[in-house]
Amino acid sequence: MYHTVLVPTDGSARSRAAARRAIDLAGVYGASIHALAVIDTADLGLWTASDVPVERVRASLRDDAEMAVEEVASLAADAGVPCETAVRIGVPYREILDATAEADADLVVMATHGRTGLEHAVLGSTTERVVRLADVPVLTVRE
Repeated sequence: MYHTVLVPTDGSARSRAAARRAIDLAGVYGASIHALAVIDTADLGLWTASDVPVERVRASLRDDAEMAVEEVASLAADAGVPCETAVRIGVPYREILDATAEADADLVVMATHGRTGLEHAVLGSTTERVVRLADVPVLTVRE
């Protein structure tokens, strides 16, 4: 039923819970995992103070993203599930949708987002955008 499961992660406890669910599903169906972390381009623009070198901030964000996907890869390896990792820079929901198509994923498993109130109503969350726009099923997981 499933051959490739895309797992977007930001390294949070919510993302780890989603990764565990994806790994369980992949194990049942003999599927592989594609772990993806997206460095949000909006985050790169926040660090413009002259006392913080932009390249150091970018390196820090990349290190965090690489740690997040490697954590998923480690969980997958422990379960005997094949896993590929990727770190991308861009608008998270767009990068997730692009990665889904490029990996020919049958399923996306991702954490729900906890935004509420006006910010949620105006912007929506990455998860909601992926659910609305993905061409494949999206399983959302609460922590």
